[in-house]
Amino acid sequence: MEALSLLEKRLTDLVEVTKQLKQENLSLSAKNQELSTENELLKEQISLLEDSLLKNSEGLKEEKNLTKMVVDSLIKSIDSLIESERENGEKEV
Repeated sequence: MEALSLLEKRLTDLVEVTKQLKQENLSLSAKNQELSTENELLKEQISLLEDSLLKNSEGLKEEKNLTKMVVDSLIKSIDSLIESERENGEKEV
């Protein structure tokens, strides 16, 4: 009789542990779904940021090239003015 009582107690404990594990599993599944959704949103944001960075990078390259052309042109103009001044100075002497 004592063995039967012990078996009944253990079965009751097992059922209780099973209920707790089932509830924990449901909770973890919900949390997992929440994290998956958040992960997808973060992936989309990263993709948008990457696209934005690429566009900005292309714009900066174009601006750099334009600036280089303007500076080169300015240097040539300055060189021409200096050369012209030198020629005028040599003619006066």
